[in-house]
Amino acid sequence: MKSLSDAQWPDIEALRIQVAELGARPRLTAASQAMCECFAAAFDSVVLARLFMVLPLRDLPAAERAFALTLADGSPRVTESTRILCLMGTSGKREAWCDRQKSQGHLAIPLLSAESVSGAPMIAKLLSDLNVDLRALDDGRPIATRQMLGGSNGLFYVPDAVASEDGAGRKIVPATDFVRENGVGTVFGMGGAYLDGTLAVIVVFCNERLERSVAERFGTMISSFKMATSTLLVDRHIF
Repeated sequence: MKSLSDAQWPDIEALRIQVAELGARPRLTAASQAMCECFAAAFDSVVLARLFMVLPLRDLPAAERAFALTLADGSPRVTESTRILCLMGTSGKREAWCDRQKSQGHLAIPLLSAESVSGAPMIAKLLSDLNVDLRALDDGRPIATRQMLGGSNGLFYVPDAVASEDGAGRKIVPATDFVRENGVGTVFGMGGAYLDGTLAVIVVFCNERLERSVAERFGTMISSFKMATSTLLVDRHIF
């Protein structure tokens, strides 16, 4: 296997071809899991690859729903339309990272308001980098911008997982033990919206320091994933 920094266009095209076939999976969770496994198998510097989607609470099955409501801790802002950042697939160097149901804190994260999201540095940067309209969380408007619906995808990029901070001086990747123990260097992600406004994003933690230009090479992966799985979403074959 190659490292991400060594990947050339033929390597990325080979991965894209695999992704283009994911629409044959029976559910979006199965396609998302396969997507993460493809990334982790293709590049040995991938510590962990995860795919998230933003879905309304009403679309979640029992386990994910209960997880989200526990995190919401009785907030009066919770409705059936509350957007939830759902972990759809995960693959990494440890067995526990290869089953989304084993996630201790990321299975289903409620996005209650712009203020609550801003209190979570990594999620705030992720959504900000993807040009998500966080203010829409406060009044129930769609959070996917016109730019995203027009097919424009965004890049999430944290050059130094150890040292990178936000404007308030907080670590963008707050899981410092995870970063240190696994030698995580750079974190990056690619995100975009389906035609109905549903957001999808792939987040990759790697054990090397990547230039932004290297991370940008993988931007087409989210487009390929959305194209391959759009019918699954339309037919509501999600979980």
